[in-house]
Amino acid sequence: MNQEVEIQIKIKNPKEAEKQILKLGKYIKQKKQIDKYFTPKNNDYFKQDPIAEYLRIRCEEGKNSLEYHFLHFNENDEKMSTDEYEVKVDDPRLAEEILEKIGMIYKLTVTKNRKVFEISDFEVTLDHIKELGDFIEIEAKKDFGGVEKTKQACVDLFKKLNLDYEFVKKPGYPRMIYEKMIA
Repeated sequence: MNQEVEIQIKIKNPKEAEKQILKLGKYIKQKKQIDKYFTPKNNDYFKQDPIAEYLRIRCEEGKNSLEYHFLHFNENDEKMSTDEYEVKVDDPRLAEEILEKIGMIYKLTVTKNRKVFEISDFEVTLDHIKELGDFIEIEAKKDFGGVEKTKQACVDLFKKLNLDYEFVKKPGYPRMIYEKMIA
């Protein structure tokens, strides 16, 4: 298991964001990720508020995986961290079939075009999601003294970038796409 502490913020100008990021860090790579989300028939994760669990198959340029994520929230329903369980999958289509055979239901797909950067002890990504727009994710690559301090370090880095952003009440790409689907 890996515990992830990150923030995700919708941004208004990805080109300006990239310029600001490059002032503090370096470009690593660009990649496309296709995430297919599944849920148990009798326990629809997407009906939780906030959504605290995700099961997905990620396809990414030869690096495919089956992943289960469990999210931890504070008393204000703000995501603090995520426990991530991940296993390599050689054949994602077969993994989908297995999930469906055991009663899992396909829910939705998130396709990300992602630029990855490194700034000190952070991985910073600029994501474009066709259905949602442009986002920045800042993930801490080290513990800054507990989850709250680590999350605050991510926020502090975002503030240094001085980007124009939009407030998103309930972040998370699958959650936002799902809410658009049912609206």
